[in-house]
Amino acid sequence: MNRLQYLITAKTQYDIQSPFLYDLYENVLAARLDRATMKREGLRRGDRTGLLKYKLADHYRAKEAEDNVLVRADGSHIVLVCRPHRNREAEEAWEKLFKEPEVTLSVDLFDVGLLFTDKRLSKQQLVFRVF
Repeated sequence: MNRLQYLITAKTQYDIQSPFLYDLYENVLAARLDRATMKREGLRRGDRTGLLKYKLADHYRAKEAEDNVLVRADGSHIVLVCRPHRNREAEEAWEKLFKEPEVTLSVDLFDVGLLFTDKRLSKQQLVFRVF
């Protein structure tokens, strides 16, 4: 998928029906961090993956188990996949990851992909555009 295809197919907060997904969009993906938090946590505006990882861990009270893998208190995982569309091999790997039985939700943000293993969620793939 190239960036134009992504922009055409991506959903915004106005297309979301699920309370979980709306919460993810509003309180994590579209949430802004204040300067004091950024400074205290050593985050930079240009580090989108670092910012997203921090916001996910903070919102879901998750701890980093491995590089780009967060574990929630209920044992479910959130995996960040950097640049899933950089080339054909990366896209194939991204699709293969979603097909793993334990993965229930994938959220494609073009530059970063999120995989959730929360069994309370229905299996679905989403493409979100965050302004």
